[in-house]
Amino acid sequence: MKRTKIAARALMAFFACVAGNASWATDLVSFGGASYHFERDLGYNEFNYGLGYERDLRDDFSISGGVFKNSIRRAAFYVLGNYYPVTLGAGFRLGLAIGGVSGYRHLAVAPALLPALEWRGERLALQTYVIPTIKPHIDGAVVLQVKYQLSK
Repeated sequence: MKRTKIAARALMAFFACVAGNASWATDLVSFGGASYHFERDLGYNEFNYGLGYERDLRDDFSISGGVFKNSIRRAAFYVLGNYYPVTLGAGFRLGLAIGGVSGYRHLAVAPALLPALEWRGERLALQTYVIPTIKPHIDGAVVLQVKYQLSK
């Protein structure tokens, strides 16, 4: 419980730092999403509802943070830097997310280096991460996150 309170305070501080009034920035809210685990017989939760915030700092870089119910049914907090050096056209871009995620076995904060694919429409965005298997801590999955753009 103490770690959850610390993580929640850190996340609130993160939001306070990035929620300034830069007129050029794009702000998005994320609503969790779904996961598909590579090991299908372990009974994981694959509906990962949650709430997050993302802010574009450049055309190819954003920061994001939030909370969600993870695959082992625990509250998980995350902070990520998202770098998209490859633009594929039609709103798609390819890159990496790097940061940390709490709420997993034997690790207070699991490091994250995740391949990512994002599609952005006019207001709606979809983001897919690939989470690698890191035994015995994390079983791999493909994650789909839904985002809504608040500002342009």
